[in-house]
Amino acid sequence: MTLKPFWERNILPQKALVAVAALALALAFAPTDRPAATPGRNAAQVEAAAGAERSEPGVASRSKQRTETKTETATATPAAPTPAKTGPTIAEPVGGLSRAEMDNAIAIVDVAKRENLPKRAAIVALATALQESHLRNLANGNLPQSLDHPNQGVGYDYDSVGLFQQRPNWGAIDQLMDPHESARRFYAALTRIPGWGDYRVTVAAQMVQGSAFPDAYAKWEGLATQIADSTM
Repeated sequence: MTLKPFWERNILPQKALVAVAALALALAFAPTDRPAATPGRNAAQVEAAAGAERSEPGVASRSKQRTETKTETATATPAAPTPAKTGPTIAEPVGGLSRAEMDNAIAIVDVAKRENLPKRAAIVALATALQESHLRNLANGNLPQSLDHPNQGVGYDYDSVGLFQQRPNWGAIDQLMDPHESARRFYAALTRIPGWGDYRVTVAAQMVQGSAFPDAYAKWEGLATQIADSTM
């Protein structure tokens, strides 16, 4: 018996061999960028997820943008508070006072605040200065040296000068012509009086000044209170 060559035998049709060879070549050169399957997800689910990401290319960039925005918000440094402004008392004139008279009133009030005195002390001092000089820093024609200091007028009442018409036994001329220093000396005398805060304004003022008109200070209490309210 003579055997035929294997390709002439009917073991596998020639067309089948060609098909098998083509399939082998297709598998050998198939693309390898298909997403790998994740545990718990079959190949179809992986392919569906990959397709969704490819169909929406902006998802990743938007996610990154949101993350960066949150980081910037969390690390932002709050603005430092604006320091509070400080300075001398400034107030518009009240009760018909001139600017110069109001400035002298402010000097009297500022000394009270500097000495940590209550408002009532300032009211007593203001009522006194309103009666004695109407809050004008007066020189005295009987004391020529007082004319060398800034003033708002000249008086001739003995040898009294300044806002409180203090005489030389209160201090030197340059001290008494200084609104702040003359006010400080008035407060020093007032606070040496035991229980001064319990007296009526006119009585407390008279105990310091020893005026020939002891009740004259009472009429200025209302304006003195108005000034103190606007500056303290």
